[in-house]
Amino acid sequence: MSEPQLFMRLPELSDLPPAPPHEPRFAMRAAVPADHGQLAELLSEAFGDRWDAKRVAAEFSSGNGVEATYVVVSPTGVVATAAARRLPDRYPEAGYVHYVGVRVSERGRRLGELVTRRVLVHFADAGLDQAVLETDDFRLPAVRTYLRLGFVPEPRTPGDARRWSKVLRNVARTGEDAAKAPGPAVGASS
Repeated sequence: MSEPQLFMRLPELSDLPPAPPHEPRFAMRAAVPADHGQLAELLSEAFGDRWDAKRVAAEFSSGNGVEATYVVVSPTGVVATAAARRLPDRYPEAGYVHYVGVRVSERGRRLGELVTRRVLVHFADAGLDQAVLETDDFRLPAVRTYLRLGFVPEPRTPGDARRWSKVLRNVARTGEDAAKAPGPAVGASS
């Protein structure tokens, strides 16, 4: 049985860091239904499980609390995504960052950070003060991105403090390796 996902909270949305620079070939926009096929491919690649357009339509629907889905596009199509979700029964004061994913071919360009930041701006514009998300222990580049955006770990179970300690040590180690490596950063955030 797998462990529950780790939880992070951004306690203040009014002081977001500036958007990371990106190449001119990338543009951000709101997703449209015609993107569902490309989103299914991206999410299958990013998360290692099977997605199709029907699953995308259901998971990213207003009936599932999703207010907006944002995509980064390049001339080849959709390369990154994240959604702004509201779960007011669980997190009344916060927006929920939902399914941040980046194509493997585009990782290391900070597109995950770019699209996540757009979701955070969405929440701030909606009058929310905080954002939350859940992630996995092995998603070190994503955790690095979330830390850079100001998220902090929030242990929810007795074992989470131990898990977070290991994750943060690994993030620090991969960050040190990236700083020493020539060229593109090793383990850079998506």
